[in-house]
Amino acid sequence: MSDNDKELVTAGAALIWRRQRVLWWVYAVNLTIGFLGAAGARTQLDKLLRYSLAGQSLVDRFDLGMFSELVSQPAANLMRSAGSSFHFALLFPLFMLFVTGGILAVYQEDRSFTTGDFFAASGAFFWRFVRLALFSIVPFGLLAAAWSGVNKLSDYVGDRAVSGKTGFYILLAGTVIVVLLVLFVRLWFDIAQVRAVVQNEHSMWRNLWKALQISRSNIFTLFRVYLSISGVAWVTLALGFYIWTKLLGKAILVTVILLQFVIFMQLLARLWQRASAVTWYKRHAALVPTDVVDFTTPPPIELIEPAPSEAPVVPEQSPTAPESANASSENSHVDRSSEPEK
Repeated sequence: MSDNDKELVTAGAALIWRRQRVLWWVYAVNLTIGFLGAAGARTQLDKLLRYSLAGQSLVDRFDLGMFSELVSQPAANLMRSAGSSFHFALLFPLFMLFVTGGILAVYQEDRSFTTGDFFAASGAFFWRFVRLALFSIVPFGLLAAAWSGVNKLSDYVGDRAVSGKTGFYILLAGTVIVVLLVLFVRLWFDIAQVRAVVQNEHSMWRNLWKALQISRSNIFTLFRVYLSISGVAWVTLALGFYIWTKLLGKAILVTVILLQFVIFMQLLARLWQRASAVTWYKRHAALVPTDVVDFTTPPPIELIEPAPSEAPVVPEQSPTAPESANASSENSHVDRSSEPEK
């Protein structure tokens, strides 16, 4: 990662720290919704495991196989609470879709908002972001279909190849490619949301294509920043899940703290990406007025600064340029001196 990319990541982290109230507020809402969504399943599992010998192994150490076998029993009947849990699971993405406009406005202006200002900004961009979310179904759906095709190809080749690892290698390579493409699509739509807030863009279709051009032109810088922040989220998720499987079932408090830390880090990484995107856009997009004839106040247009390697080269002046300029100046002076005095 270059020094410029590291500086962007650091600047995004600093912005998160200065406006950490947004992060804690989002985490509190997530914790509340998660608690309400898991209430039904928690009650059902408590009735099942309280006097069950089969659940004794889960008390000493978490056993994924035993847990899967246990919840598949008709007595568990977790589907009874699946409806309410699913509704609560959809509630948080809708909440985030609503407040994203306010979050980006806070990061753009880098100041504390009142509650009224925050929700006013959230409501102002909500329906624009809903349209962007509907547009995102197309690329994400295509990537889901591509991953399904990779999975089928892996099974097909694995059943017919001499080496049993061939199918696994195909699945691994295809999964890595699909994950990188998913990350690019997320970056693309994040830039579209940032541009909609900074430019106050109303046409989301035009905004989406402009964001695609910006993301494609600066793909290496933005992708490295997003990939490094995503790496933090992936590492903490894998490490947290590994520690969770090794904890004793009686260590309830430690388990709760660990899982909440993992969730907190996922939310932090997501807001970190958005803060870095806002920081990059504010540095590389300048608002300049257009030239008009009637001298009315023109709308601002967007100017993306070129990369250092793409900086325009200023042509050198010819040695005769100063002489010609002096000659023209002398000619104008002679013409003025030849005029009769009034």
